[in-house]
Amino acid sequence: MLRRCLLSTAISASVIIMETTSQLQVLDNGSKAKEFCKTDQIISLPNGITMAYQVYELQHGVRVGAGMTVPTENISSKEKILMVMGFAASGAAWLPTVKELFSRGDKVADLEVAVFDNRGIGQSSCPSSKTQYTTDIMAADALALMDHLGWRKAHVVGHSMGAMIASRLTLQAPGRVASLTLISTTGGGKEAIPLNVRALVAGLKGAFARGRTFDPVKRAKADLAFHFSPKLLKTRDPVTGRSVRDLLVEEYVAVSKETGPQSREGEEGHLNAVMTHKLTASERQQLATLGIPIKLIHGSEDILAELRHARRLARDLRAPLVVVDGAHFIPRDCAHQIVDELLNTIEVVRQGGTHADAVYPAFDEATCFSRCFCCA
Repeated sequence: MLRRCLLSTAISASVIIMETTSQLQVLDNGSKAKEFCKTDQIISLPNGITMAYQVYELQHGVRVGAGMTVPTENISSKEKILMVMGFAASGAAWLPTVKELFSRGDKVADLEVAVFDNRGIGQSSCPSSKTQYTTDIMAADALALMDHLGWRKAHVVGHSMGAMIASRLTLQAPGRVASLTLISTTGGGKEAIPLNVRALVAGLKGAFARGRTFDPVKRAKADLAFHFSPKLLKTRDPVTGRSVRDLLVEEYVAVSKETGPQSREGEEGHLNAVMTHKLTASERQQLATLGIPIKLIHGSEDILAELRHARRLARDLRAPLVVVDGAHFIPRDCAHQIVDELLNTIEVVRQGGTHADAVYPAFDEATCFSRCFCCA
């Protein structure tokens, strides 16, 4: 297991605050964010893919129902944020982050956020061939959604595979990207293969959960092993006295029963997108010199996207790497820090800046107790 890195007092303080409230942040699925949803649609993109998406903003008029188009004349002048989710997760996985964002009140009154289901998940199309799933192809899907929304430019935020897609989107259309925030990701290629015991065990359990008959409980437990740290999963909820693991297993199973498991074609397609993704040295150089703020955010205990790879990617992109006290699914349990970093980046862009320093101390070898595996 990766040894813990020394984090700043500021980051640690946020954990203390969460533990003294009535509910641990990780147990908040962000459902309250739905009150900010102004658009919920399923559309057909020019490439023939059907995509489900939602748009959120702090204040809005009449809700737009499913199946209706967004009139161009009604598109607001608000700054745009496009959030791209990762492997085997629908756009709804962003709800904790969206909820945290709009909890900031007037500070975000001029922002508009779009989330969507990538191809192969949720209510979006699921091509049968895995070759129809690459980060380049899926980046083109995201750009087509921006076109549909009439968004000329957006702050692009990606998590895990979604961050890989966000990187390809930026390379395809750098003029459409105001800033790039990469969460829990690597540069792809061999870096996409986690080489640690906990990840291998969790992967095997996930494979067995598929079997001939899908077992939602086994799959939930396997996913949780990837998503959150063992320490957090063992934590007791101050409201119910039950462990975080037990409560999240129930939630994950309930969601699986409501939406159904991801199809095998979608899962294999997402896996193909991750395994074939790679940022070459020249592409990293290109991203680093585009003149847009880039920031990486990573969990100190991420066993899926190993921290050492994020460190290398940040160095190549000449971007700050913020390490928070979490594992892989930090858009949920570290939403507060992520929103702080995102709002800081947006403000830098408003001021005409091309680089956004970290709100929380950026990762540095000196912050580690020793030359541990994560810094190798």
